Amino acid sequence: SLQRMQRIEPHRMKGLELLSTVLWQLKKDVEIAHLAQQAVDFDRLSPEAWCVVGNCLSLQKEHETALVFFRRSLQLDQSFTYTHTLSGYEYMANEDFEKAVSCFRGAIHIDDRHYNAWYGLGAIYHRQEKYDLAEYHFQRAVSINPQSSVLRCNLGMTQFANGKAYEALDTLGEA
Repeated sequence: SLQRMQRIEPHRMKGLELLSTVLWQLKKDVEIAHLAQQAVDFDRLSPEAWCVVGNCLSLQKEHETALVFFRRSLQLDQSFTYTHTLSGYEYMANEDFEKAVSCFRGAIHIDDRHYNAWYGLGAIYHRQEKYDLAEYHFQRAVSINPQSSVLRCNLGMTQFANGKAYEALDTLGEA
């Protein structure tokens, strides 16, 4: 739990962006707002702090404002892969796919094993019905994180859309 982590390491910043994503996924708006406030209060010069703030605003559907804070995070550390990826998802939410692709590619350029960015590219290409590209990117994500049923399901749906029904069944069976 957050309380236990803060008791053991009260000033830990590393990993807070991941914790904020968990809170985002669980739709814990009060908890993520509290985490954002704590992170900024402790270290305003930390890219993690501004990444958490961006995630908090994203949960509130304030996509443009979230992007402002993600940009601040990247000003502090241009190589902060996770912020590039989260920026990509915000641009996707705004249906600005060109900027989203640029963010995801930036994340992959920094860390080519960042499966979240491969997944983001796959999701964009799937929405654009570019199924060959979507399949390639989802496959890359699955090769990095093979235990993810979410990644496998997206790959299987794309394979099906690509006319590969038997492959899709195999992939979905592995999910």
